[in-house]
Amino acid sequence: MSPETLSGIARKAVKLATKKGADQAQVTALTLVEDLTRFANSQIHQNVATIKEGLSVRVILKKKVGDATIGALDPSSVETAVSNAIKIAKVSPPNELFKSLPEPKKYTPLKRTFDRKTATCDPNLRADNAKRAIQIAHDKAPYVKAVAGSYMTGSAGFAVANSLGVDAKAQVSLAQMAVTVISEKEGSEGHGYYYECARNMKEIDVDKVAEKAADKSVKNVQPIRLEPGEYEALLAPDAVALSLAYISNGFLGTWFQDGTSFVKYNLGKQVFHETFSLKDDGKDMDTLYVSPVDGEGVPKQALALVKKGVVSEKSICYDSYTGGKEGKPSTGHALVPFFEAFGPGPDLVNMVLEPGQASEEEMIKETKRGVYVSRFHYVRTVNQPRMILTGLTRDGTFLIENGEIKGPVLNLRFTDSFLDVYKGIQMIGKDRERQPMASVPPIKVNKLRFTGVTEQ
Repeated sequence: MSPETLSGIARKAVKLATKKGADQAQVTALTLVEDLTRFANSQIHQNVATIKEGLSVRVILKKKVGDATIGALDPSSVETAVSNAIKIAKVSPPNELFKSLPEPKKYTPLKRTFDRKTATCDPNLRADNAKRAIQIAHDKAPYVKAVAGSYMTGSAGFAVANSLGVDAKAQVSLAQMAVTVISEKEGSEGHGYYYECARNMKEIDVDKVAEKAADKSVKNVQPIRLEPGEYEALLAPDAVALSLAYISNGFLGTWFQDGTSFVKYNLGKQVFHETFSLKDDGKDMDTLYVSPVDGEGVPKQALALVKKGVVSEKSICYDSYTGGKEGKPSTGHALVPFFEAFGPGPDLVNMVLEPGQASEEEMIKETKRGVYVSRFHYVRTVNQPRMILTGLTRDGTFLIENGEIKGPVLNLRFTDSFLDVYKGIQMIGKDRERQPMASVPPIKVNKLRFTGVTEQ
């Protein structure tokens, strides 16, 4: 469904809501198309196509707010969603903190966000790419045991309208490939993983994805046990991006207002190393989910989250509601509904970490005794204000000694404050990789605390 069609549905729903008595109304219409080819045990086993549609309605009756969502866009479903939102508002207590839905502001649509060939990719092409990845991985070494993964193409689009005159829309095409390779040698398995995402499938380097996953898998067989402790660590982009997904919560207006944001207790302080500068910019084409507007139709703007390690009140992102609670305008960070679910509150999905000048090889050479971490897995927050995270390494964990990778180690559990981890940055990579929510380089830190070791 085109953004123009979605926009028409949203506008009609707003009119219906005001006709039913809403003082203010906002409607977001979403469509998501995912065509997926999956492979496991070195063979394609599934090819699925999914189209998901949805509508989110917010109505205001004086200070009473009612929200309703529905997974369809036909006229009957739209009327049901609007009626449900009205009913919910009528029985809800007044929300004295609610100020207003956002006023309309002019925005400029982005170019090169949608590629029709990617959005409508032939399944045979996805299958050919999957088969190529499988073959390349098996060619890497005689003891590659199995190759698994997926190749996805599709698109996402949304339109948002409100009774104050907001009428905005955005659309992106999507392509993603993930490959996991399992190798086996003398009864020992090694796992490797690599991932790429883009808005144009031509940017997905199938050979590179398969080769990197296979290379880590082959090198990861017969791991040794490394005792827990504090080690230097080289974090690959995948690990950096996942850590930022948790750190980013500290920049959300909701966390700042409820007292769980680390920023609240460190205003004006240098909490990260001076080389650490992070922004969120929905119009930065190096990020995946680019959009000219946020989920409320407010124009996206670049927001400096961290400047040379320093955080401040200007680091906090708001939607209209959280900003209104403090008498501040929205920063254009209402959740962008490019995903399957709607949700209230601000969000960061276009983070960009400023690169450094080092290559990964130089980082390894400058490590006396440390751990190379390909990925983090099963990460959980232990302490939000201190940003203490715990989790496991995965798919390629290696010991570095005297500037060389000596060999694989069993996966480790880490538990550490990532405020401390990134305050101890020694080097930042010069090459960024695009991950779903961020574009980041690798980072070398002077210590990461490992608190446990797995048995396999």
